[in-house]
Formats: sequence, C-alpha cells, structure tokens
Amino acid sequence: MSKLKTQAVSGILWTTIRTVVTSLFGPLLLLVKARYLSPAEFGVMAIINIFISLINVIENFGFSTAVIQKDEVTKDERSSLFFFQILFCVFLGLLIIFLSPIFASLFDMGALQSLLPILSIIIFLNGPVLLFTAFLEKEFHFKELSIIQIIREASLLVFTSLLLILGWGLTGIVVGQVIAVAIMAILIVYVAYRNDLLHLRFHFSFKEITPFIKFGIFIAGKQLMTQMTHHIDELIIGYFLSAEVLGLYHFAKNLLNRLRSLITTSFAKVLFPLLSKVKNDLSKLNRVYSMISKYIGVFAFPIFVGIALTANLFLPVFFGQEWIESEDFFIILSLAYIPYILTANLATSLLYSVNKPNQVLYTDIVVNIIYVLFLLLFSWLELGIYLIVALYAIYLVAKTTTLQVLTSLQLHSTFKSYLSLFKYTVLATMVMSLAVLSLQLVLTNVDFLVIELVGSIIVGAVVYLIVYYLLDKQTLIGIKDLVLRK
Repeated sequence: MSKLKTQAVSGILWTTIRTVVTSLFGPLLLLVKARYLSPAEFGVMAIINIFISLINVIENFGFSTAVIQKDEVTKDERSSLFFFQILFCVFLGLLIIFLSPIFASLFDMGALQSLLPILSIIIFLNGPVLLFTAFLEKEFHFKELSIIQIIREASLLVFTSLLLILGWGLTGIVVGQVIAVAIMAILIVYVAYRNDLLHLRFHFSFKEITPFIKFGIFIAGKQLMTQMTHHIDELIIGYFLSAEVLGLYHFAKNLLNRLRSLITTSFAKVLFPLLSKVKNDLSKLNRVYSMISKYIGVFAFPIFVGIALTANLFLPVFFGQEWIESEDFFIILSLAYIPYILTANLATSLLYSVNKPNQVLYTDIVVNIIYVLFLLLFSWLELGIYLIVALYAIYLVAKTTTLQVLTSLQLHSTFKSYLSLFKYTVLATMVMSLAVLSLQLVLTNVDFLVIELVGSIIVGAVVYLIVYYLLDKQTLIGIKDLVLRK
C-alpha cells in the first residue's frame, strides 16, 4: 500500500473513531441539557451557538484551508500567519464584549449580556490553535487530532453536565465550552511542538500572508455565508416568535446536525487533503469522489429516513414528553438533510482541491440570496414556523444540487451518473420503510413505546442490510475492507 493511501486510510479510520465517540457524547450532553434546561432556555442557547459558529469561521479567515492547499509553507509565512491571527482574535473578542448589550436587547434575551463576554474567552484561546491544527492535518496527523478532539468532547460533556447539575444553567453551558477549548488548545500546541511543526520566530510581513488571504477570503466568505444562511432561520424565529418555539426548533436541528457529522466527518475531514494530493489525475479524482459518495449514501439514507419514521417514539422515550412538539421539525429536516450529507462537504472539498473556491462562493451567493429573500418575505407575512422550516429544507436541497452539478462538470461527468450511485441505496431504504411502518401498524396498541422503538430499529436495520446485500454486496465488502485497512 502506498504511503499516501496508508495515510488516507489511517486518517479515515481515526476520524471515524473520533466521530463515533464524540457523536455519542453529543446526544448524551443534549440529553442532559434537555433535562436541566427548558425549551425557552434552549432558545437562548440557540443564539449562543450561532455566535460560536460565526466566531469559528471569522477567526480562522480561511487560513487553515489555504495552508493545506499550498504545497509548502515557509517558516516566515508561518510566523506571519500566527501573529496576524493573534491580533485579529484580540480585536474580534473585544468587539463581541462591546456589542453584547446590543444583541441582548435585539433578541430580548437579557442573559446574552453576561454570557457573550464569557464566550469571548474562546476566541482568545482558539484562534492561534486553528493554525496549528491546519499544519497537523496537512501532514496527516489525524490520530493525534482525533484523540485531542475526543478529550475535548469528553471534557465538554463532563464539565457542562456537572455545572448544570450544580444549577449554573446557561452560564454552565458557556463555561463548559471555555474549559473544553482551553484543554484542547494546550494539547494542540503540545502535539504541534512535539512533531516539530511550529517553526515560528518573531517575524511579521503582511506581504507574506497576502496569498493566503486571497485564497482564504473565498473560503471564509463561503463559510461565513453558509453559517449565516444556516442560522438565519433561527435568528428570524428568535426575533419574530418566542424563545420556546426557537428552542424546540433548535433542539431538532442541533441533534440532526450531530448525526450528520457522525456520517460525514470521518470522510470529509480526510477528503480535502487527499483530493489535493490527487487533483492532477482526473480518473483517480473521479474514482475517489464516487467511492466516498457511495459509502456515505449507504449510511445516510437509512439513518435519516429512520429518524423520520421513529421521531414520535424516541422523543418521549429519551428526552421527555415536553419535546414531542418538535416531532414535525425532525421529520421535515431529516429528509432534507440526506442530499446535504451526500453532497455539501464532498463537493466543496473537491472544488477547493482543484483551486475553484470562487465557484463555491459564487454558488452560495446566488442560492443564499434567493433563500434569504424568500425567508425575509414570508417572515414579515407572519405565516408561521412551518413555512420557515419548509423554506430551509428547500434551500438545503437546492444548494447541494447546484454544487453537485458544478462538481460533475469538473469531473467531466454528469449529474445523472452521480444519482445512479444511489439507486440500490434508495431501493433498500424504501423496502426498509415499508417494513418499519408495517411493524408500527401492528404494534399500535402496545403501551410501551420502548418496545415499539427498539423493534422498529432492529427490523429496519436487518431488512435494509439484507436487501442492500442482495442488490450490491460489493459496496458492503468495500466498506468492510476499508475498515480493515485492506
């Protein structure tokens, strides 16, 4: 096995382990939050999470992607990037502190005035560390990064849960984030130093970071626009509707996003460095992209269709009866997330690897503007939460379809051939759905929801695997071989 292939497979395996472990922590933490926070407090937490997402994009400025894409980064360039990022993060943190009263007044959430200044500590801790993380990813140190991420998520679960139990409420959520990021920052610096990847000296030249800014501005612009677009529905709900409605919607959206990362992160994190290595071989590029897409589809279709089929069961069983009102949000969003999972990260990674970040940015600009205009129009008409959710679902499908069409053109392929990758997956999922619905119909009069939920999961999984094996056993063998590093 070639060194590159060995590194790629090892990276996928370690990021898979990390994603599986951390994705188990996520629902556990969400379960704790659901028990100790009300839907209205979840609404405030939704706004806090928006700030966290935007901060992560802005403070990195696309430098991580630019570092990975460039063949070699000199010591002077590393130093200049490091000091620029420190100064920028200080400015960004102070800005958040200054604007916190305004945001608290805008959303009529007084808690934001005290919580956002605490949140700014994350900016000071996380900014420079993102650069070190990029160098570790560039050299395929995914084992160390995965272990650190597991430690970070475990720390987040432990400290946040402890603070919630002690009655800290929303303050415990933010402080838990700060503690987890601090632990991660220390470990990242240590690992980068141990692997001799820092290479820093007291030096700064704006000219040296200009190429990174020119490349990264497209990445940062795209990511910032994506984050704003993905959260504008929550901002509108928080502004026009109640914090409780926002909390119910954010609860569904947050849990689905965690499940999405369980499927995509293990592949997508390694995909960009891998595609950057083979970007000059169109045949190999096409083969790798198709393989990863198909493998992700094997998991995405049954899991998210299964969520839609069992939302009325797992919500009261795991989270309590007060969250059953979010059932419709789970059904609508879980179906819309399937094309988003299949395409968004993969298509974006491929276009970045062939130095086409502008195509991703321009696509986002057009699709996002149309979505935001419709969203603002209907929100002013006050047609309700369900129309906002439906518009978000349509937006996900429209954007991912456009990105995949561009990717197919780049690979000299067709969108039709891309869709054909999932024909057996769709058929197996349809048979699975009929089996699950039939079982639920039979168990309608059963008093124990747990029995119906467990039965639906077991029957769905068994039927799907049997049908898919009969239709396309080579793909399942390929996934098995990948796991066994063959």
